[in-house]
Amino acid sequence: MKISEDQRILLFHHWDTDGIASAALVLRELRSENIKTFTPAIGNYMIDEKDRKRIKTIDPSEIIIVDMALPKDSIDFLKKFGKVRIFDHHIQKKHDVELHVNPIIEGASPSEYPSATWVITDHFHRRPDLLTLLGAFGDREEKLKENEAAMKTVGEVLSELGSEFDQVLKCAERIDTLYKTGDRDRITEMPFHLKDIEEPIDILGIEDLKKNEQDLKKAISEEVDGPLDEIDEDILHREMSSPYNIISTVTRRIAWSREDKKVVVSNSGFQPENCQIYIRGPLDNSKAIIEDMKKRGYSAGGKSDVVGMVIPEEDKEEVLQDIFKIL
Repeated sequence: MKISEDQRILLFHHWDTDGIASAALVLRELRSENIKTFTPAIGNYMIDEKDRKRIKTIDPSEIIIVDMALPKDSIDFLKKFGKVRIFDHHIQKKHDVELHVNPIIEGASPSEYPSATWVITDHFHRRPDLLTLLGAFGDREEKLKENEAAMKTVGEVLSELGSEFDQVLKCAERIDTLYKTGDRDRITEMPFHLKDIEEPIDILGIEDLKKNEQDLKKAISEEVDGPLDEIDEDILHREMSSPYNIISTVTRRIAWSREDKKVVVSNSGFQPENCQIYIRGPLDNSKAIIEDMKKRGYSAGGKSDVVGMVIPEEDKEEVLQDIFKIL
């Protein structure tokens, strides 16, 4: 990636392990000192007014987006500052930017690219390493074992590291505690830390991540074991009011324990005046749901088997009923 040393680079990344590890991989490629990492308000899949003001203050001359399917108006906003490059694996439309690398929208199977780290590793012809694995482990967890092609690479890297599957999975879980506790500043610091890490033990030894894990383990368990509303024989709904951003993990755990069901989880406790909604399961219309929610002006994104969105709390009941009908 050719970028002049005098460019002010904004490295815009998702807040989860895949986004953080993807940003770390890009930092390894660029080897530049003039880079500002940035993640949107946690739970937002677009650039809101507060973040637009922050970016204007940064005034970047080049923007690199990793693991984030931003809508067109957010991309257009970023293009005003300079060249935009995107590396992603989510369902999205091809953007008119300097570079948009997303094999999924070019027809590749999601199993070929289980994470944005996989996309970046492939694009730059890098040898897969711990960072490559971290993104996939963060997004797919135990489900990654069902991906035979990916597991061949995983096995090779684990052998080189002298590590086990569960140890790397634990690393990904620890990094994900940052967005679940809402620690946005630490999220944007972590890519700089990760870029110099080569072994899982160096991640597992980070003290604040250990503390986060202890606090979140109890909260997640309580939500997963909580009551479910049976909307019909195919759809289950779990209503939460948690101060932690654990809706993705809770939805995943519930859905993967009931693989024949479509699971909808809503959380009104994480953001003031907003409600988070996640959907997982055997979905055949995730793209339609994402498009519909974006047309309504909501922040929404996802992949073939998951949809996430943030909506005004006052719209929650109406949106949930519409989602149930669509499903």
